[in-house]
Amino acid sequence: MPKIYLVICTILVFSCQESLQENKYTPPAEKEFFNNKFYINLEVNEFWTRTSKINLLDNQQINFDKSNKKASFVINPKNIQDYIDCGKMNDELYVNYIQRIFESSLIIETTIEATPLNNSLEIEIISNYQFTSIETGTRWNFATNESKLILVGTPAYGAEPYRRCLSKNLMESNLINALKLIE
Repeated sequence: MPKIYLVICTILVFSCQESLQENKYTPPAEKEFFNNKFYINLEVNEFWTRTSKINLLDNQQINFDKSNKKASFVINPKNIQDYIDCGKMNDELYVNYIQRIFESSLIIETTIEATPLNNSLEIEIISNYQFTSIETGTRWNFATNESKLILVGTPAYGAEPYRRCLSKNLMESNLINALKLIE
């Protein structure tokens, strides 16, 4: 009789345990093409003169190339989830999941290209993103209007082994809005 109680108690104890949670990755929704070009009615030198006088990114250093056709700058934002979308792990944003588990960083190099057209300029904003999982060294490199699909080294058994990251175009849209105001 005591053996039956022991078996019943064992069954009850193990049947009351919570089952292990499976990590479920949900990729970001594909976005429509972001228009990262616009036109402005300024001469190229005047455009760069006005651009250099505005505070685009809290006194961020803008590097101009010698041909006067492009300028670039680099930022390393702490609020990564505002700039890129890599989907979700369970109910948590994947970029926050990576930060919590492995630590992470984001480097954004943005280029402003100015191409003269008759009496105006075609301005194109291109950002290159490098999202890095610091502990694992995994890097996602992608750009404006491109996504990156990367194979994860050790996904959970049966889990989707690929992760997709793409830009939320925050950098590009803020920059376009600021540059349109200089006309």
